[in-house]
Formats: sequence, structure tokens, C-alpha cells
Amino acid sequence: MIAHLGCALREWLVVSGPERGRVWSDGRADGVDLAPLLDDKLGDKGEPVTFTRWYLAWLEQAEQRQFASAAGDG
Repeated sequence: MIAHLGCALREWLVVSGPERGRVWSDGRADGVDLAPLLDDKLGDKGEPVTFTRWYLAWLEQAEQRQFASAAGDG
């Protein structure tokens, strides 16, 4: 597991097999089966999210939150 989204929703990194290096969404807490995490920005139907893409997006969001927090301190 690489992320807990709250309410028992998670994201998993596949480490072996044909999906190795891709991130899957785990919505079983909401009655939704495991499914590849898709990035609609990478194609018309959404492309499977690789760990690199997932991590860079996570870093960008963390950076934006930090800047917003710092701007609010002034």
C-alpha cells in the first residue's frame, strides 16, 4: 500500500507481474473492486498510472499545499 485515502480507500503499487510498476485503486470498502488507477490527463480513455507519475503528482500536490500554507502565514 502506498496511500490511504481515508474511509478504508487505498492505492496499491503492483510490484510483480505484468502490471508491475503501476498503481491500482482499492475501493473495496465502497463495494468497488480493485482497478488500475487511470490518469485522464494522459490519454482519451485514461492511461494506467505508473509509480513515477503517481509520485510526481503527489510531490506536486504536497508542494502546492506547503506554498499555500506558507502564504497564509504572512
